[in-house]
Amino acid sequence: MDEIMLYRGCTTPVRLPNYEAATIAVLEKLGVKVRIMEDANCCGAQYVESLSRNAYAAMSGRILALAEKEGLDVLAICGACSGSLKVNKHYLDNNDEAKDELNELLADEDLEYSGTTRVRHLLQVFNEDIGFEKIGAAVIRPYNGLKLAAHYGCHVTRPGDIVQVDDPEEPTIIDDLISIVGATPVDYTGKTRCCGGPMLAMDEGIATAIGQDKITNIKKAGAQGVVTACVFCNVQLTQAQFSGEIDRSQLLPTITLPQLLGPAIGIEDDALGLALNRISPETIMNTLGG
Repeated sequence: MDEIMLYRGCTTPVRLPNYEAATIAVLEKLGVKVRIMEDANCCGAQYVESLSRNAYAAMSGRILALAEKEGLDVLAICGACSGSLKVNKHYLDNNDEAKDELNELLADEDLEYSGTTRVRHLLQVFNEDIGFEKIGAAVIRPYNGLKLAAHYGCHVTRPGDIVQVDDPEEPTIIDDLISIVGATPVDYTGKTRCCGGPMLAMDEGIATAIGQDKITNIKKAGAQGVVTACVFCNVQLTQAQFSGEIDRSQLLPTITLPQLLGPAIGIEDDALGLALNRISPETIMNTLGG
C-alpha cells in the first residue's frame, strides 16, 4: 500500500488531534502516504443509526463514494467510524435497493458508490498492509522493562464476520505491536469489555463506573499504561480517571497506538502530539532505550 485516504470523523479533530497527527507521522515514516478526505460528513454512528437505517447507510455511503472517486481505500482511526463504514458497506453491497437509493442521492454531487473501496481500520493497516516485519525492522529505540495493557474497544473488532479486523474474543494485534517495540503486553480481567463511552449521553455515572472498573483491572495486572486504537475509548479511559477524588500520582497514562510506535521508530515527540495527552506519558517514554 502506497497511499490511503484518512477519514477523520467528528470526534478526532476536536478531542484527540494528537491521535490524528501521530497516525499520519507513523504511517508516512513507514512508507504510506496519507491523504486527508475533504468535505466529509459524519458517519452517523449510534444516533442516526437508531433512527433510520437507510439514512445511516447513505451517510457512510457518501464517505465511501468520496474515496472511490479518488481510487483510494479509506482509513478510519475511530472505532465507531470504522464500524459504521464497514457495516454499511456490507449492507449496501448486499442490498441493491439501498444502493440504488444512495446513488440517486449522490448523483447531485457527481458521486457514485460501486463498492470498490475497502475500509481499513488502523490495526489492519499495521497488520496486513505494512506488516509486523517491516515495523519491527524500523524500531531503533525499543522500550525496556515496560508493561502495557491493550484496549481494543467494541466497534473495532465487532461484529467479527463483517469488520474482520481481529478476533473479537481474543484480539492480539495491539499486544503483538506492544511486543514488537520491546514492551510486555499484560492480560487483565475484562480486556474485551466496553470502555463505557457509548453510555455517556444516557448516564454519565454508569459510563464513568465502567471506565473506572477497567482502569482498576489494568492497574491490578501491573500495567504502567493502556494502549488504545479508538478515539472515543482513549477519551473515555482518560476522563474516567478524573471523576471523584483524584490522586494524580495514580493516574494511568492512556496512549494511542501510533503514539507508542512513533518514538520507537525515531519520530520526535512534537510530531506525535505527546504534550497534548491529558495524562502525561512521561513514565512510558522514560523506558525508551537507544
